Amino acid sequence: MAAEASIWLIESPVTMVEGEQVAFSVDWLGAANVAEPDAAVYKNGTDITATAMGAGDEHSISGNVLTLKKLTARANDGGARYVVVIEALVDGNVERRKLLVQVVKASAEG
Repeated sequence: MAAEASIWLIESPVTMVEGEQVAFSVDWLGAANVAEPDAAVYKNGTDITATAMGAGDEHSISGNVLTLKKLTARANDGGARYVVVIEALVDGNVERRKLLVQVVKASAEG
């Protein structure tokens, strides 16, 4: 169970409101070199990266912090959960982490 828990970012889960755009950052603690960033977004096992992650944006790296392209909580996705899979070359190793995003309707009271 501990190994499975280590694939999820500490911040997981996060909540977004439909229509909201956020550029999440991943801190690869203790890493000297982070390169070749990539990310994919899934909803119910379907890849929605093309519509949920800004095509005009770019992933960026500053030291050991990777800032992802902006993620958009799509309209009519209230109640859905997105799984964002983040990948980077970290000190010569291909590492992948996951971020769970819960999308809520703008009209939701909770």
